[in-house]
Amino acid sequence: MSPYEGTGGAQGEDVPHIETLFRLLSSATVRIHAAPEGYAEGVSGATPWGSGFFVAPGWVLTCAHVALRGGRDEGGKREVGLSFEETGDGGATVTHTVRGLVEWAQPEHSPPGDIWPGPDLALVRVLNPPPHPCVWLSERTARFTLQDVYFFGWGQLAGSASPVGPVDGRCTVTGQYGTDGWLKLGNQDEIPHGVSGGPVVDLSRGEVIGVVKASRSAGRDGGLATSVVQLRRIAPPAGTVAAETEDTYQHVMHAHDRYHAQRHRDDETTRDTWTDIQGPLRATARRALTAGRRAELLGLLAELPPPLSTARLDEIIAQLTGRRYDGILPAPRGWRDGLGMLYDPRPGLRELDAVLRYAVYAATADRPYPAPRGSERRLWDWISSTAAGAELDRWSRRRLREEWTERLSARRAWQHDPWPALGHAGAATAALPDPADDAPRPYVLLEITQQGWERSRYDWRVCVTGPTGERTPIDGEDRVLGPGEPSPRLRAVLTEAFRRGDEPGRPVPLQVSLPYALLGFPVDEWRLPHDGPQLGEQRPVVVRCADLPAAGPAPEQEPGHERGHEHGHEHGYEPGHERGLPRHTRWSALHTGPMRPDLLDCAGNHPAPLPTSAALGGRPPETVPVLCRTSTPGGDPEALRHVLAAGYDVVLWRREISARELTCTDFHGQVTRTVTGVRRAGALPTAVWRLRAQAAAEAPEAEWSRGLALLYADPGHATGYDDDPLEIP
Repeated sequence: MSPYEGTGGAQGEDVPHIETLFRLLSSATVRIHAAPEGYAEGVSGATPWGSGFFVAPGWVLTCAHVALRGGRDEGGKREVGLSFEETGDGGATVTHTVRGLVEWAQPEHSPPGDIWPGPDLALVRVLNPPPHPCVWLSERTARFTLQDVYFFGWGQLAGSASPVGPVDGRCTVTGQYGTDGWLKLGNQDEIPHGVSGGPVVDLSRGEVIGVVKASRSAGRDGGLATSVVQLRRIAPPAGTVAAETEDTYQHVMHAHDRYHAQRHRDDETTRDTWTDIQGPLRATARRALTAGRRAELLGLLAELPPPLSTARLDEIIAQLTGRRYDGILPAPRGWRDGLGMLYDPRPGLRELDAVLRYAVYAATADRPYPAPRGSERRLWDWISSTAAGAELDRWSRRRLREEWTERLSARRAWQHDPWPALGHAGAATAALPDPADDAPRPYVLLEITQQGWERSRYDWRVCVTGPTGERTPIDGEDRVLGPGEPSPRLRAVLTEAFRRGDEPGRPVPLQVSLPYALLGFPVDEWRLPHDGPQLGEQRPVVVRCADLPAAGPAPEQEPGHERGHEHGHEHGYEPGHERGLPRHTRWSALHTGPMRPDLLDCAGNHPAPLPTSAALGGRPPETVPVLCRTSTPGGDPEALRHVLAAGYDVVLWRREISARELTCTDFHGQVTRTVTGVRRAGALPTAVWRLRAQAAAEAPEAEWSRGLALLYADPGHATGYDDDPLEIP
């Protein structure tokens, strides 16, 4: 157990500091209401929709159901009003009423039902804000289970005639609910209406850990709060990031950390700061870094560009702790998130040593854009002074300097950006993988299963895989109507899964496991977000069959017209192997290359009968079956079933053919050139992705590939809900 756990909340000697904490919370909390008209004053007395709080200069965090309750659109964004009090040095209180624009909200629209789905958060950018204080947001990634927390907001007691006023109270966290980061508040706690959107603070550490979501209602246990970790679900920008302001999450979190670092350094102010009250608290006093040192480090990390990707950040954390992130909450995304993963290291790993090494890795990491001049050196100076001041042993200090030097040298050996950073527009020119690179690559697995008794509904599960095939479940949902369009929850889960694996210019592939009845479903045409490009334009998307069809009789040809024997001789492969080849033998041959495409069901622009089962099974191991006419009149709708039953795990086929594409000469020639050109099966998913992106950009040379589907299923990687690794915690 960590020395910071098991305290049962704040200790008695913490009470004076908690009184200061209450004042800090109060000064940073706002009322959210309708936007004021013109230059009208006095709107602050209006009944608020809910509460919110400043998390960075000019930024307010609240609930989506509060921010989207009403208001008017301003340039396509929802406009709201915000009111808050400022207490001057002389004790006088001034009320400010300002406007704000909802820059991000999830959900984006009011859903049906009483309870909004997670994360139910919104960020409001305040227009022309006066100076104001901000709360301290926790940087930890954890399932919060502390007993004592504190909430603050603006509300009115039920049945009371009193005006709206500040409301605060102590409550308990009894656990988590679901996979959306909801914190369950004890059923003895009374949270008045209007407090939704207000902060929930961890009393023992002096940091905000959540946002009040809902109060108790009749017949239900206590209220709900949303973990601030859910802010990591803000969609990352598409394509190359050239500035901090292009990534809303990093922009707000960096501004938050720079604000608190500056407040800590300011020795002229007489106002209390969050580091003032965090330092004496028992839980924070036992950490490797003092509250002030932590604020300094977070401020220095906030001067740097963010990690190149979530995957790169996870690699750094794994090197320092020996474990990758495998939680169901959103994965660490920024330097502050990674730091929060190091506070409770594995036994035997000194926390200070891990934190200092992490700072070295952050200072010497690859960048999406150049770091400000001198920012890396300032961080190194902090590392050196902290190590010396803590009397870290000389061996550890020498290792820090050696790692600094080695990593800087390795970075200089690269170009500024080790891979071309490609957005949607650049996807069409993405380079194919090196055929000699056979290293396993991570991918996202989406499993879809139809309800046997209710065919209009389906279950889905999403997991991410590591380089060696290990799976980490993210989330799942049962009995969803469809699968025409992904549910909002599935959209959010896929976005999180992709973020965990995407690299600049190398988006993580999506493998979709479908029952045979849905194998032709165009998952690659889904859009994330709903107004964005199709999935197949953004990344490699392939399918695999969850219920491999049993071998059955294929149509028999007349004697002397058995195409399987003809093709067998053409490929230099003797016929007669009627039992077929083992699946793993074909898989290995295709990934060694070269591959040979085999057009099976089309001849002379007309459907042709499929070879016999024996002929299909007797094809050479490097064969890639290609189906052209399965969706046309006269084509064999069961052709794909026969091909799969014959032992093939890499198949190309056309889901549909428009009337103007009934001439197949171009398709035959182009698909042959594509398969032979990439040589190895491992490059096919990227090749098809490139074609889809080119077709979306209306490139004439890619028109032939519209509706092209790729089945790509490693026979060594089983799927299925019954596998233990896929059970959602």
